[in-house]
Amino acid sequence: MMAIEDDYLGDGVYVSFDGYHIVLDLRGQDDFTRIAMEPAVLNAFDRYRERVRAVLEQMTKKQSEIQE
Repeated sequence: MMAIEDDYLGDGVYVSFDGYHIVLDLRGQDDFTRIAMEPAVLNAFDRYRERVRAVLEQMTKKQSEIQE
Protein backbone atom coordinates (compact mmCIF):
# COMPACT_ATOMS: atom_id res chain seq x y z
CA MET A 1 0.00 0.00 0.00
CA MET A 2 1.02 3.55 -0.56
CA ALA A 3 1.70 5.97 2.29
CA ILE A 4 0.31 9.50 2.17
CA GLU A 5 2.25 12.48 3.49
CA ASP A 6 1.20 14.43 6.57
CA ASP A 7 -1.60 16.95 6.36
CA TYR A 8 -2.21 19.60 9.03
CA LEU A 9 -5.74 19.46 10.46
CA GLY A 10 -5.41 22.33 12.94
CA ASP A 11 -4.78 22.78 16.68
CA GLY A 12 -1.40 21.03 16.41
CA VAL A 13 -2.94 17.87 14.91
CA TYR A 14 -1.48 16.25 11.80
CA VAL A 15 -2.86 13.24 9.93
CA SER A 16 -1.12 10.74 7.68
CA PHE A 17 -1.64 7.29 6.23
CA ASP A 18 1.11 4.67 6.58
CA GLY A 19 -0.42 2.15 4.22
CA TYR A 20 -2.56 0.50 6.93
CA HIS A 21 -3.27 2.98 9.75
CA ILE A 22 -4.68 6.47 9.76
CA VAL A 23 -2.13 8.18 12.01
CA LEU A 24 -2.97 11.24 14.10
CA ASP A 25 0.01 13.13 15.51
CA LEU A 26 -0.37 15.76 18.20
CA ARG A 27 2.70 17.95 17.98
CA GLY A 28 3.01 20.20 20.99
CA GLN A 29 5.86 22.40 22.04
CA ASP A 30 7.27 19.87 24.49
CA ASP A 31 5.95 16.49 23.40
CA PHE A 32 4.70 14.36 20.57
CA THR A 33 1.74 11.98 20.78
CA ARG A 34 0.81 9.49 18.06
CA ILE A 35 -2.45 7.57 17.60
CA ALA A 36 -2.47 4.91 14.88
CA MET A 37 -6.02 3.83 14.05
CA GLU A 38 -6.36 0.49 12.31
CA PRO A 39 -9.39 0.01 10.05
CA ALA A 40 -11.66 -1.37 12.81
CA VAL A 41 -10.85 1.57 15.10
CA LEU A 42 -11.33 4.04 12.27
CA ASN A 43 -14.75 2.51 11.57
CA ALA A 44 -15.68 2.88 15.26
CA PHE A 45 -14.48 6.50 15.14
CA ASP A 46 -16.63 7.12 12.05
CA ARG A 47 -19.69 5.69 13.84
CA TYR A 48 -19.03 7.98 16.79
CA ARG A 49 -18.58 10.96 14.48
CA GLU A 50 -21.93 10.15 12.85
CA ARG A 51 -23.63 10.09 16.27
CA VAL A 52 -22.13 13.50 17.08
CA ARG A 53 -23.31 14.83 13.71
CA ALA A 54 -26.85 13.62 14.43
CA VAL A 55 -26.87 15.30 17.86
CA LEU A 56 -25.60 18.57 16.39
CA GLU A 57 -28.24 18.39 13.69
CA GLN A 58 -30.96 17.97 16.33
CA MET A 59 -29.57 20.87 18.34
CA THR A 60 -29.58 23.10 15.25
CA LYS A 61 -33.14 22.09 14.43
CA LYS A 62 -34.32 22.84 17.99
CA GLN A 63 -32.53 26.19 17.94
CA SER A 64 -34.23 27.08 14.65
CA GLU A 65 -37.63 26.17 16.10
CA ILE A 66 -37.00 28.39 19.12
CA GLN A 67 -36.11 31.35 16.92
CA GLU A 68 -39.27 31.04 14.80
